[in-house]
Amino acid sequence: MLNLLQKMSLHFLLVFLLLGCAENFDDDEIRFGIAQKPQQLDPRFQSDAASKKLSYLIYTSFIYLDDEFLPRSNVVTFKKKNNLQYAFQLKKDLPSFSGGSTLNINDIIATISNLKDLSTSPYYQQLKNIKSIEKVSDNIFQIHLFKNEPNFLSQLNFFILPEKLLNENHNFSVNPVGSGIFKMIESSTNIKLVRRKDDQRINLIEIKDPTVRVLKLINGEIDLIQNDLPFEMIKVIQDNKNLNAISSFGSNVSYVGFNFKDKYLKNIQFRRALSLAINQREILEFFLPEKSRLSQQILPPEHWASVDITDDNYDPNEARKLISQMDIKKPIKLVLKTSTDPFRVKIATIIQKQLKDVGIDLEIKSLDWGTFFRDIQSGNFQLYTLTWVGITNPDIYFKIFSSIQLPPAGLNRGQYTNKRMDQHLSEAIEKNVWNKVILKAYRDTGLIPLWYEGGFAAFRKNISDYKLSFDGSWNGLDGIKKN
Repeated sequence: MLNLLQKMSLHFLLVFLLLGCAENFDDDEIRFGIAQKPQQLDPRFQSDAASKKLSYLIYTSFIYLDDEFLPRSNVVTFKKKNNLQYAFQLKKDLPSFSGGSTLNINDIIATISNLKDLSTSPYYQQLKNIKSIEKVSDNIFQIHLFKNEPNFLSQLNFFILPEKLLNENHNFSVNPVGSGIFKMIESSTNIKLVRRKDDQRINLIEIKDPTVRVLKLINGEIDLIQNDLPFEMIKVIQDNKNLNAISSFGSNVSYVGFNFKDKYLKNIQFRRALSLAINQREILEFFLPEKSRLSQQILPPEHWASVDITDDNYDPNEARKLISQMDIKKPIKLVLKTSTDPFRVKIATIIQKQLKDVGIDLEIKSLDWGTFFRDIQSGNFQLYTLTWVGITNPDIYFKIFSSIQLPPAGLNRGQYTNKRMDQHLSEAIEKNVWNKVILKAYRDTGLIPLWYEGGFAAFRKNISDYKLSFDGSWNGLDGIKKN
């Protein structure tokens, strides 16, 4: 039988033969090979990572969190007047929308008003604490809250839309109109953007297979790739003298998610056994980029709200013991859903073997990205693997563990409900202290955090000034150049 390395080498060779000879391009367009195409262009309804990354390019964020996870804004200054009142003043030289008008106070107020009443939006719950919005002048407005929420500013991480188009019920999913650094010029096959300050064109090309992505980069058919690569492909890139590569620590956390309505997975003892059966360190050391790190919680260790959890959870003997103590009919069979990405399938296969060692038969269902993500959104799964991208705010725990965050609008996809957790979440939101929430999620095995993925990007020699973001975003496209 072929070992894993031999299989990868064979796959690499076959794809190389299929691609044929390298093509030479003489235009100035920068071709960015991405693993998944964004699923939703309207920023009010986005829940997948690729769509969020795109929104940061074509829209202006009202509030964002900086490298120290503190709230910042490029459009307003802000002041907390008291526990229930915040004041915002517009900055000068605000950007214009791609339609022509300059971003103004009415656009911000209209966006907030729209989102807080839009029950089908993921923003609906996080803005429910807004009691009223008061326009004081043409450049000052205030937000009044129902109750104190110390982390309120971080909830305002929405993208600003033009008032006029909101009033006209404009279809942003077909024709995005934002005030960001880029303007979208095409979305039919690939997504094509133009950088507004210098007309630099970016072509986002979906290439699901990481081996194909790497070979297209080597051949010169694309200029840039970022993340979503197995270790062996990274090694191929690093050994190629025609490519440049950069790496960094990252905050994106990969995890195993549960359906808490399942007869097995609703049992905390069984979930704990699954967690103990998975050898995270084996995956980390042999299959992940060099700056990847083990995780026991969602927030990265650099975050001010993170908790010191140092347990090494791998203990197959204890997993077998826990399972043996349960009144469960044998054999135990579970289904894990993942995308068709070869790297994700490989990780699923490793988890399958590890669970087999403790007496659990795991079936892997790899689905095309669209089908897979729709299944996750609709709760059609037992287990799944995904990555939370761009996590900067501890309210992620509220979004995925609160009983009022159930689908379709909410992100509590596993339908976890726990009165004690809801109490902890309310206290955390009120006091901005998240220790009890994080420890409760850990002790309940609300999900299985696996690793924080290290950032990695590779590009042709004629590409310069590209920088990796800690949160895995595509914001480095702001300064990228093609020489």
